[in-house]
Amino acid sequence: MAESMGADAVTVLTPMFVGPSQDELYLHYKEIAESTTLPVLAYNNPAKTAVSFTPDTVSRLSSIDNVIGVKDSSGDLNLAGEFIRRTPRDTFKVFMGRDNLILAALTYGAAGAVAATANVAPAIVAEICEAFEAGDMKRALDAQNRLTQLRSGFALGTFPGVVKEALNLMGIDAGPSARPLRGLSEEKRDQLRKTLVSIGLMK
Repeated sequence: MAESMGADAVTVLTPMFVGPSQDELYLHYKEIAESTTLPVLAYNNPAKTAVSFTPDTVSRLSSIDNVIGVKDSSGDLNLAGEFIRRTPRDTFKVFMGRDNLILAALTYGAAGAVAATANVAPAIVAEICEAFEAGDMKRALDAQNRLTQLRSGFALGTFPGVVKEALNLMGIDAGPSARPLRGLSEEKRDQLRKTLVSIGLMK
């Protein structure tokens, strides 16, 4: 369906609730990849699904032509490092999905990041990568620290509703969150506003 509607690629989260084995995970992604010509990005987010890829499984997936990478939101830099070490970097890309670890992952050899904070602060996320590529580690670390402050501010509310709160505060009409999520209290909204001001996203 995604392919017929003109999508450029698909990101596929691991199944949740059922707790598949690593062989079942591999076959699941293999079947998805074989069902489309689109590039497939696997998505590892065990905090949300209670299922995690092992390095062995990611290594196996990297041999499938159109499985082109993995987004790792585990927060385990050792695991991300193993994904990077055990896959071919010319044909398979590891992207960091934990926003406070983008710079660290780049130093390990990650190709980039898929960051929730980029919905609010795309320029800061881009600056981390651009400064790193330019060899300006001081600027990259400064940008990472500002982004980490924003990501910590996201703990004020339920994700992803707090992203909408931030956008609304910045004057970008993102509307309310769908239920069951609720908006922030005035106190927490003020704390989020102060965070946005401190990192230069609001005056």
